[in-house]
Amino acid sequence: GKTRYPAISLRGLKELKPELILLSSEPFPFKEQHIVEVKEACPSSNIQLVDGEWFSWYGSRMIYAFRKLKNWRTFI
Repeated sequence: GKTRYPAISLRGLKELKPELILLSSEPFPFKEQHIVEVKEACPSSNIQLVDGEWFSWYGSRMIYAFRKLKNWRTFI
């Protein structure tokens, strides 16, 4: 059936070999321990914890998100 949020397994993520992986604090609260798990599956990926409000909230919070994402190169 349909799920509310997209999901991918670590195996599927590994196969994609992403350059950058963003782990959001919302709706699932990813933490430092998750970086370790994902890094084991994708050792060459740059993995960053990001504020879930950047992607999960509409309205005035997006102004802050755009200001932060303006420095996108800091993630890569």
